Amino acid sequence: MQSLSSHTKYNRRLAIALIAVAVGGLLVAFWFSASETLQRNQNAMSRSCQNVQLAVNSLFPASESPQQQVANPDLMHQALSDAIADTQGVKGGFWHTAQGFMGFAFPTSGSSASEIGISNDDVPIVRSAVQRSLEQQREVVSVQSNDRVATVVAACPETNHYNLGIWLKKEVQLVPADFSIIVSVLFVLLAIIGGILVVCESVFNRNWHSERDRIVAQAEDSSQAVTVTTEIPEIQPLLLLLYQARQKIQAKERELSQQMNKVIMANQKTLVGRIARSMTALALTDLEDMQRKLSKMSEDDIKRKVSQLTELFNSFEKVTSEMGNGKTVSLDVEDFLQNLADYHEGHGNEKDITLTAIAEKGLKLEADPLLVRFAMDYLIRHIMSFVPVNSEIMLQATTEENFIKIAVSDESSGIEEKNKHLLFHADELAPKHYGIGLKVVRDTLHSQGGDISYEKVDKTSRFNVLIPMTKA
Repeated sequence: MQSLSSHTKYNRRLAIALIAVAVGGLLVAFWFSASETLQRNQNAMSRSCQNVQLAVNSLFPASESPQQQVANPDLMHQALSDAIADTQGVKGGFWHTAQGFMGFAFPTSGSSASEIGISNDDVPIVRSAVQRSLEQQREVVSVQSNDRVATVVAACPETNHYNLGIWLKKEVQLVPADFSIIVSVLFVLLAIIGGILVVCESVFNRNWHSERDRIVAQAEDSSQAVTVTTEIPEIQPLLLLLYQARQKIQAKERELSQQMNKVIMANQKTLVGRIARSMTALALTDLEDMQRKLSKMSEDDIKRKVSQLTELFNSFEKVTSEMGNGKTVSLDVEDFLQNLADYHEGHGNEKDITLTAIAEKGLKLEADPLLVRFAMDYLIRHIMSFVPVNSEIMLQATTEENFIKIAVSDESSGIEEKNKHLLFHADELAPKHYGIGLKVVRDTLHSQGGDISYEKVDKTSRFNVLIPMTKA
């Protein structure tokens, strides 16, 4: 594809030149056509005859009556000669209907003396024109023509003498009709060629801009490969540069993706380690409590405690072994919360705390079930450590935009003012204050695209857990 600037510079100028020549040629052909030439000469002869009439009439006073005979023909001849002196190829004279031809025809400038007079062939048309002008008392123009030559005769009455008329005659060369048609057809063809060039130029511009827009759209879409070939030569170097830049960007993106994967793996390993520390702290707390109360515990109590610790370590083993495998599943929220409530109400519930689960039927959440269970287990264990004896913990699930909101409400006094800045930021293994040590819960939820927040409502403390969801 030729460049837009050069294509426009040459082809459009050529098209305009061809159309201009064609229009000019058609105007010239029309101007010199036989019909236009005759019409133009008829109008000119009519005006010339009127001028001669005014010149001759000015020789005689307007108050005198018309004369029968011409008393001073030489003076009239001179007036006629002066009136037609500036016209080309025009002869003139006077004609008396009773006496016939009177005087001589006066040639214009450029004519020879042999052209003075009137030929026998022209007598009928001159006489006829003069008679009609006298009858109608106005100027009359007659034309006698063949394919190449036309005789144009103009006649007008001379008002100072009876039956006397003024006549003018001119031989007009005509362009043959066939020649005019051929020339007109040639110039029309030239105009058509110019029009075709204009259309081709318009099509070229449209295709050029379409190709440019396609390349721009392709260049803006980073997901597509950059085409290094194009029909537009001006854009070719830019495409090569864009291709090289895109290759470098893709290489950097691959490198960044690898680094991000490493960071994600490191974060997962860090999170696993922190989960391990938190679960170890829970186990140590249970072991220390068991050790203090060992002398007072019955065999059944010891078996129950050992069973709880075993279950805790089994949960930890599942979390650490399967974390990072991306096993996201859809969980029924109602069943999930009810299992949580039943488990914590039946295991390690020395304060006789009641757990109530409420959820709409059909609510689903999308997450790694082990990590979500760990976060909720850890949060509930933490709350149960600080809430009053014989109190109630409410687990209520609702929808909030594209999330499942699990509100965990309890009857504690809430977070102390001095500890609010540590909320979800402190990662203590064995926290001694309500609301501290929950950073591992927040980070675990973040790994699943969720979050956790805290609020104090009247006499109730509430943790709000957000987890991505779908609704059946």
